Amino acid sequence: MMDAVSLVEHIREKKIIFTVTTGRSGTAYLASIFGFAQGVVAEHEPAPEFAEVMRAVQRDPKLARSFLLEKKLPAILEKPGNIYVETSHLSCKGFLMPLLELGVVPDLIIHRRAPRAVALSLLCMGTIPSRSDKGLRFYLSPDDPGVLQINNWQQLTDYQLCYWYCLEIERRACEYSRVFQEQGARVTETTLDSLKSFSGLKTCFADLGLKMKFPSWLTRLRFLRSSKVKVNESKETKKKIALPEDLDGLEQQVHARLDGEAAESWLSSFPGRSGGDI
Repeated sequence: MMDAVSLVEHIREKKIIFTVTTGRSGTAYLASIFGFAQGVVAEHEPAPEFAEVMRAVQRDPKLARSFLLEKKLPAILEKPGNIYVETSHLSCKGFLMPLLELGVVPDLIIHRRAPRAVALSLLCMGTIPSRSDKGLRFYLSPDDPGVLQINNWQQLTDYQLCYWYCLEIERRACEYSRVFQEQGARVTETTLDSLKSFSGLKTCFADLGLKMKFPSWLTRLRFLRSSKVKVNESKETKKKIALPEDLDGLEQQVHARLDGEAAESWLSSFPGRSGGDI
C-alpha cells in the first residue's frame, strides 16, 4: 500500500470535483452530464461509499481521514484520466474538511433543489433524519456535532426534520463555497433546471475549467436529447401519505427554533422554499 505522503502527492495530480447537495436533487443526472466533458470520469455513488463510515464519522472525525487514505483516495487514483467527478451527497457530511487537512483541494459543485421539494420527497420516501434507518445512515441529525443547532428538535414533526436537514446542507454549502475558494478551488452553483439547458451546462463546465467534447454541435444535440429524460426517479416506492398542511407555518417554526446567530448570516438569502417535483 502506498504511504500517505506519496498517495496525496499522486492524488493532487488529478483534478477532483465533489458535490455539496441534499440528495433527492438529481445527483444521478448530475453525474451523467459530465459525460459531455472532455477527459472526465464521473460517478454517482461508487464504491467505496462514504456511507460506510458517514454515521461513525460524525462522532469520530478521525475515521474520515482513515477512510480517505485507506479506501477513497486509492480508489480515485486507480480511475483512468486526470479528472474525477463524484456527485454523491455524502461527501459534504464530514469528508471535505479532512481532505483540505490532507492537502487535497477538490473543486466543488454546489447543487441545489428547492428545500421544500427535497423535504417533501424525503418525507414521502419515509427517510427521516434521526428517526428512520436510512435517515440515520445517509443523512445528518440535529444531535450530530457541529450542525445547525435547533431547540427541542425531538418535538419537530417528520417534515420539519427533513426541512431542518435542508437548512443544514445550505449552511454547509455557504461555508464550503467560501473556504474552498479561499484555498484556490473552483466552485460552481447549479440546479437541475439550469443543467437541463445547454447554456447552463456550458456555464457549469466553464466554472469548473472543463472543456466540452467535440464536435460541439453533436455534443449539443446529444445533450438536448438526454435532457428530456425524467430524472430524480427512485428505485424505492414513495409512501402514500397525507402531506402536511400549512408548510409555510411549519417552516417558520423551524426558523424560530434555530440558533439566531448561527442562521443570521445566510438565512436571509436562503433559496426559495417551494417548487420542484416531489
